Amino acid sequence: MYDVMLEEAKLWFDKPRVNSPPPLPPCPPVDEDSDDEEVDPVAWEKYQRQVSESGGFDVDLFFQPFGGIIPGGCSDHSLLFGKVGLHCYNLEKGTNLQFKEVTKVNSQICSILTFYITLEATDPFHDNSVVTFQTTVTDTVLKHQARLRIFTTTCRIKPQVPGTGELGSIWYPDNDVDPCYKVDLPNWLQDDALSGDDKLQFYEVRDWELKENQWLYLYAEFALFSHWEDDLSAYMPFEMRKVLVQTKEDMKLKSGNAVFYLSFKARGGPECRGIVRRTTDGRPGHMCLETRCWIDK
Repeated sequence: MYDVMLEEAKLWFDKPRVNSPPPLPPCPPVDEDSDDEEVDPVAWEKYQRQVSESGGFDVDLFFQPFGGIIPGGCSDHSLLFGKVGLHCYNLEKGTNLQFKEVTKVNSQICSILTFYITLEATDPFHDNSVVTFQTTVTDTVLKHQARLRIFTTTCRIKPQVPGTGELGSIWYPDNDVDPCYKVDLPNWLQDDALSGDDKLQFYEVRDWELKENQWLYLYAEFALFSHWEDDLSAYMPFEMRKVLVQTKEDMKLKSGNAVFYLSFKARGGPECRGIVRRTTDGRPGHMCLETRCWIDK
């Protein structure tokens, strides 16, 4: 089943990469002999205009027989995915916007599920002023032994003028990332991993770096969520035991492509181990996270 879904997803994503709103299907033809409810051409035109102007983030509820974008409520998934989109933006822009709350979620099912998430964040560098942030995150097909795989397409401050602002280009991680990351996620490290020939690929995160890079706790949340798929607020904050980074790049923690090994303890809960792989094709707003997690009894 997943193979079929993947092929369908590839057909949708293997299109020219341009900065444009989400692709829209044409208004379906009217079958005069059909008794089914038909699409109102006026409503369809309004829907297309709203998607074009807002990038899919501000769309009214329309009759959608072909998997269009529809408004919905905030879930545990969209809450976490919104945080990931904000993290992607901070990583790219060098900002430190802090998540406050999700205010709106639209979604679209096209073999895979895409969320158009609007949230509020505060900017500690500007008197904690509130900004409206928007991100598009796709919950994609499971593979590479991952329990959860998502990728971002758009990560932006909401533009003041409709129809303006950055819109991410279409991409698909399995096509566009470094080939060495198109493989299964690794198993947990063996005891001698840091003393072998590959030891130069590993970097142990120091305590002061944990304090300055709070998004590592988001990665722990992402890993544990893949196992429990539930609200984790009762188990946070986590107590981080150790974080190792594996990468071929020089930026270490800020590398676009890296594997993170996280040992942590959930508050009042068990000891946990998670692997999170971060990849990108280098384009703005593009980041993929894959994870697997172990709960140590």
